[in-house]
Amino acid sequence: MVLRNIYPTRNFWVDLKTHIGNNTLMVEKGSLFLLFATVFSMILIMPSSYAQEDTAVTLIEVGNTALFVEISGEKVYVSNPADGTISVIDGSTNEIIDTIQSKIGVTVLEVVEEKNKIYATVSDYAPVLVYDLTTGENLGEIDIGEPEITLWSKSDKPYGQREYVTFQTQAIGLAYNPNTELLYAVHSTVNHVNVIDTNTDTNLGDIPVGSAPLLITIDEKRNVGYVTNWESSDVSVIDLESQTTTKNLQTGFVPDQMQIDYDNDQLYVTHHASPHVTVIDLRTQEIGEKIQLDGPTHAIALDTKNNILHVTYMPDSGVTGLGAEGKVEFIDTDTNKVVGSFTIDENPFIINIDSENQRLFASVVNEGVVVAVDLANDVQYLPVVSDSEEISESADDSPVGGGCLIATAAYGTELAPQVQFLREIRDNTVMSTASGAAFMTGFNQLYYSFSPTIADMERENPMFQEAVRAFITPMISTLSIMTLADNGSETEVLGLGLSVIALNLGMYVAAPATAAFAINKQLKSRR
Repeated sequence: MVLRNIYPTRNFWVDLKTHIGNNTLMVEKGSLFLLFATVFSMILIMPSSYAQEDTAVTLIEVGNTALFVEISGEKVYVSNPADGTISVIDGSTNEIIDTIQSKIGVTVLEVVEEKNKIYATVSDYAPVLVYDLTTGENLGEIDIGEPEITLWSKSDKPYGQREYVTFQTQAIGLAYNPNTELLYAVHSTVNHVNVIDTNTDTNLGDIPVGSAPLLITIDEKRNVGYVTNWESSDVSVIDLESQTTTKNLQTGFVPDQMQIDYDNDQLYVTHHASPHVTVIDLRTQEIGEKIQLDGPTHAIALDTKNNILHVTYMPDSGVTGLGAEGKVEFIDTDTNKVVGSFTIDENPFIINIDSENQRLFASVVNEGVVVAVDLANDVQYLPVVSDSEEISESADDSPVGGGCLIATAAYGTELAPQVQFLREIRDNTVMSTASGAAFMTGFNQLYYSFSPTIADMERENPMFQEAVRAFITPMISTLSIMTLADNGSETEVLGLGLSVIALNLGMYVAAPATAAFAINKQLKSRR
């Protein structure tokens, strides 16, 4: 992502440039089961797993730019500022099914299905645009007032000698409140939020907030609004019943995008100049904790089916220092712990997730591309989900999930001594070394491409379950050799690991091959 300045400019939403690759990611930590059986099963399994990875990602070209992504039902709406259009994508086929003609600089979109309308804001243009959701027809504009603002010029001259400069104002963030049928538009340049009646599409007034407000999100359960303010570096809390700002929370420098998790009653806030995501308790409207990450953060989205938060970073900046470009962090919202990450080419501008259908859409601004990811069939996303469940169970003092899917299905429970033993070897021995952790990262991508299917087959077929149990028991026994390694000893873990591999190759490959060769030779001699 490239910014002219880390702080907002009046044409900020058009100047922003960002990239995202079609690589999804893999995580550390995974199941140790079939660690060494992988040696002789890889030929059969590797092609299918990587084929699934390729088919899970689709690139959708929408024009010269792709900025804001809004999901409504089966459709995805994408604003294209450079071309002045809104692309409509069929979320199930990833095909563009319609293009709505808007204005150059179109930025944020808000789809209101119950009103059959799309609302849009435009860079350097104050009115809010309205379109018919079914036909794409332009229904007009909503005047929110104060289209221009006059300020002192930023010169070194004394105030009495400075000239006045007139700027065009603009609305940016939009949010619809179904409780009151009101639309809220963040009138950024003049530091307030406009209240719009969606029945008449008229401006009812405004609510003062912080300095240089950007985006708004609404807690529909409590009828409370939250607004990120760039220049004042706080989040305004609005009581939507009284239409007044009740407090301003100092969440960090330059708060940006927000995401609500209703399951845990939490609001997450990213920051363009602070290396963390701030958590706000929706019940108390107070700051709960700050999740430390590797650099300033940007895009944010929540997979509500698995309670996994997706967070991207800002790039390197002269203001904020080193960034962490090319990475998406995953946070388990049940525990607020990082459970993995994806490696990408660049950071996306917007991420939005259709959790019910497990589909992710991310915008690549200056490439004019939307990246669509089928999370349900992405072999690299399964370990993230598994690790999230494992950490959540550990936090609740319940048996650790471990992610040993096939072994757990074979022995019937996570509490089986064999499953616990596998988990201990993985966490206490293999993962204690850099080489072991690196191996597990690659192994997880392979393992989770087939283990859910085998585990399901075990649960459905008792005879197959018994066969798998008989097959893996000798292998698990050989892993006891790994307990001889001192924690953190690269040499011992590597040496003993190679010994176990050799032993399992002998049991599962050399011995059967030798026996087959001997039987074949004897049969030939009898002929």
